[in-house]
Amino acid sequence: MISTIIVAKDNPPYLLESIDSVKKISEEIIIGNLGIDEKLLKKLKNNPLIKIVNINKSVPYVELIREEMKSYAKNDYILFLDPDEILPESLTANLKLLYKKYDYISFPRKNIIFNKWIQHSRWWPDYQTRLFKKPNAIWQANIHSQPKLTGNGLKLEPDEKNAIIHNNYQSISQYIEKMNRYSKSQANENYKNSTNLTISDAIKMSISEFISRFYAEKGYEDGMHGFVLATLQMFYPFLVLIYLWELNKFNTKESGIHSKPYEFFKQGTIESYHWTNHSISSKLKSLLQKKIL
Repeated sequence: MISTIIVAKDNPPYLLESIDSVKKISEEIIIGNLGIDEKLLKKLKNNPLIKIVNINKSVPYVELIREEMKSYAKNDYILFLDPDEILPESLTANLKLLYKKYDYISFPRKNIIFNKWIQHSRWWPDYQTRLFKKPNAIWQANIHSQPKLTGNGLKLEPDEKNAIIHNNYQSISQYIEKMNRYSKSQANENYKNSTNLTISDAIKMSISEFISRFYAEKGYEDGMHGFVLATLQMFYPFLVLIYLWELNKFNTKESGIHSKPYEFFKQGTIESYHWTNHSISSKLKSLLQKKIL
């Protein structure tokens, strides 16, 4: 049988729906309580399928406690789910037939952001390994880390019927709040590990974020959603840099700062020009091929 683990705090709007979506395949559902609203917590305690585990420490991102949470499960197979994720019935029915044949299963994830399924911009298929045998998936306590996997695994086809539904960001404010929290945690990691980050590093990373998401991964096909998401992600490396600067007591050894803005805009212009021409050339090539045929 399967033990499902969900870590939650405050009053996540999709938690009850998440629980309901896995009850047919779960022998137990373990809720990691990071400070869940009392009224919601009372409802959870009334469900005999649910086991509450109180976590009395600061957890800025869930990867810090994924490995610890495994120890509370009584079953060999574990399903990790976030409180804003839902398994469709087509997927749970398939899992009943599949899961015992594998040591771990990786799922595509359907991200709903600002009321839209984002099908480009590196948000799809967004594979996540969530169902596994205890010893076959080991999590590192690093932000956005994927588990170290061993054994015989299955990667489900990138089809909507196989996808975890992720009710992701619902507002710009929510996105910025989480980006702020993640970038601060990333800066703390860099500081503890004495990992330096220069302005030039941040520039390269930010340009790469925008270009890869908006152009290479066709974020423009997601319209305004694609542009906004690529732009927001472009700021992430700069936030990490700035929080790291703060941790270093606002001291810096950077030189030639006056040329850095030029470096940013020059590189951005070159990359954008290249990908715009590439896109136009591809469209023209496609039109010519159709005419020839």
